[in-house]
Amino acid sequence: MTQSSPALGSDRPARLGVVALLAAALVAFAVAPALLPATYSLVEHGISESAAQGIDGAWLARMGFIGFGLAVIWLAQLRSRTWGWIGTLLHVGFGVCMLAVAAFSAKPWEENAPYVAIEESLHSLFATVMGFGFIIGVLAVMIARRLPSLRAALPDLVVIVIATAIPLMMSFNIWGLLQRVMFVTAAVWYGREALMRYAKQPPRPAEPS
Repeated sequence: MTQSSPALGSDRPARLGVVALLAAALVAFAVAPALLPATYSLVEHGISESAAQGIDGAWLARMGFIGFGLAVIWLAQLRSRTWGWIGTLLHVGFGVCMLAVAAFSAKPWEENAPYVAIEESLHSLFATVMGFGFIIGVLAVMIARRLPSLRAALPDLVVIVIATAIPLMMSFNIWGLLQRVMFVTAAVWYGREALMRYAKQPPRPAEPS
C-alpha cells in the first residue's frame, strides 16, 4: 500500500500561486465586460470578443488570458511527474496557446468594425489548438494516473465531456455564456490538480546485478 503525500507538500506556495493566478484570470474575465461598449453581451459574445482588436477596455480580458496561460504552464512543471510527459507537454501547449490568443486578438463583435484578418486567423488557430490540447491533455493525465476505478476518473471524464460538447454549440445565441462555463470548468480542473492529494509512487525494485 502506498502512503499519501501531504495535500500540498513542500511546493505549497507554488501551488497556491497557481490557484491565485487562475482565480485572478476568472475575475478578469468576469469584470472585463464592464469596461466594454454597451453593445457587448455576456450571453451572446465570447471571452475572445471581450479581448477583441481595437476595443477600448479589451486589455483586461487579455490579461486574463495571460494569467491563465502562465498558471497552466507553471502547474504543468509542478505536476510533470504525475501527469507524465505526454500530459505535461499537452498542457504546456495549452498554456502557450492561451498566451497566443492574448497576443493575437479576435475580430470585434460589431459589424463593419475594422480588424486585421491575419490576426483574427491566428487567434482562431491557437484557440482551436488550445481546445483540443485541453481535452486530450486531461485524457492523457487521467491515463497516466492509472486511477483504480471509473468513479475515481469521473471528475476527469465530466470535464472532457463538457469541453467536447460546448464547442459544438458555437452557433447558439448563448455562446458567451457557454464559453464562460467551459473556462470555469477548465479553471476548476486545474485548481483541483494544484491542490489535490496524490499518492506517492512505490519505489521500483532494484534490478539484479
